Amino acid sequence: MATMDDLLDKQEIMELSYRYSRAFDRMDAELMAAVYWPDGTDDHGAFKGTAPDYVAWVMGFVGAWESTHHDNTNILIDLDGDVAFGEVHWTGYCHYRIDGVLYDNIAVGRYLDPYELRNDEWRIKHRTCLPDWSRLKPANDAMHEVGLANPLRGQRGGGDHLYNLCNIAILADAAE
Repeated sequence: MATMDDLLDKQEIMELSYRYSRAFDRMDAELMAAVYWPDGTDDHGAFKGTAPDYVAWVMGFVGAWESTHHDNTNILIDLDGDVAFGEVHWTGYCHYRIDGVLYDNIAVGRYLDPYELRNDEWRIKHRTCLPDWSRLKPANDAMHEVGLANPLRGQRGGGDHLYNLCNIAILADAAE
């Protein structure tokens, strides 16, 4: 039977996957780097190397894309003291141009992650990304194509509304 400490460790590890997806979708290199140990590694097939090099590579690779959205599901974590192993199912929705034409790409797969606990903090030691399938079709995003202005539409980078709300919450906490 899992102890309360086990459940707290699993929650902290699950949040690494959520923060990774937030970092990817918002193009936040600092946040992405923080989910890996500095001596960590990553194998995404098209990239295999150190975690810091992966962060730089992926930010450059997807930086030209119009938008991305990732969901994480079916997160299973096995704990063994100061190490753990996780399988995380992911779905990625991406909007990008090929030869000037906007495409929608939906891809699904799994991350296989060994984690390590150091100084009471869990991070990814190595990530292997296993894509299972994808679908690429010309986009049918009327709001995007006709340029309808929506100030609340998600943005990549620090201009996203999330960062405004986070800053407001941080400032409110500091004032108390």
